[in-house]
Amino acid sequence: MESISGGLKNYKEVMKGLEDINKDSETAIKRTISDFKSRAPGWVSKAVTDEYTIKKSEVNSALSGATKAGSKKVKGREIDNLALVYKGRPLTPTHFKTNPKKPSTVKEKNKRLIPGQNVEGFEGEVAPVQPIKQKLISVEVHKGQARKLTGKYGNTPFLQTNGSTGFIPFQRKTDDRKSMVSIKSTSAPQMITNEKTSEEIYKSIDEGLSKRLEHHVEQALKKR
Repeated sequence: MESISGGLKNYKEVMKGLEDINKDSETAIKRTISDFKSRAPGWVSKAVTDEYTIKKSEVNSALSGATKAGSKKVKGREIDNLALVYKGRPLTPTHFKTNPKKPSTVKEKNKRLIPGQNVEGFEGEVAPVQPIKQKLISVEVHKGQARKLTGKYGNTPFLQTNGSTGFIPFQRKTDDRKSMVSIKSTSAPQMITNEKTSEEIYKSIDEGLSKRLEHHVEQALKKR
C-alpha cells in the first residue's frame, strides 16, 4: 500500500494578519481548517481527472480519511492542521481509457498448430486450431497520450475476464499458457504526487482556503 498526505500548505498565510487572535478569529480559522476536510477532496479529484482519464469517484475512493498533521500555537491557543491521506495499489489500465474493452471474437483465416497438451480433449502431439485474431490494446492514462499497451515480458498483452463481468489486460511471462500476470499501471497516490497534478492541487488549496478564511472572518465581524 502507498499513501500520500496533502496538508494545508498555506497555513502561514492563513495566520498572517491575525496578530491579536480572539475567539471570533480562532473560530474563523478552525472553520477554515474544517473546510479543508470537506472541500479539498473535490479539489484533489478535479486536479487528477484534469490530467488523467480516471473517474473522480475512483480518486475519492482512495481517500482513507483526514488526520491531524501537527498543530500551531497562536497566542497560546492550539490550532490543528489537517491532512488528507490517500492509499492505493497500482491500478489496471482498464481504470483509464482503454481500447478495445472486450476481447475480439474474430478468428484468423488460417489454422495454426500448437502443442496438443494445450488443447483440452486432444490427445495428439500437435493440434490444429483457428486462433482468435488478437487486437492491440491501447491505453490513455494521461489525457491526450494514448499508447500501445506493452508489458515487461515481451509477449503481446491480451484481455481476459476479471472473474466478474469485465476484462483486464494480462500478459504471459513465458510461452506457458498458465504463466499469466495482470498488467498494472499507476496508483491514486502516484497520480496525486505527479508534479503537474500536485502543483494544481496546492494552487487550488491555497486559493480555496484563502477565500473560505475571508468568508468566515466576514461572518464573524458581522456578529459584532
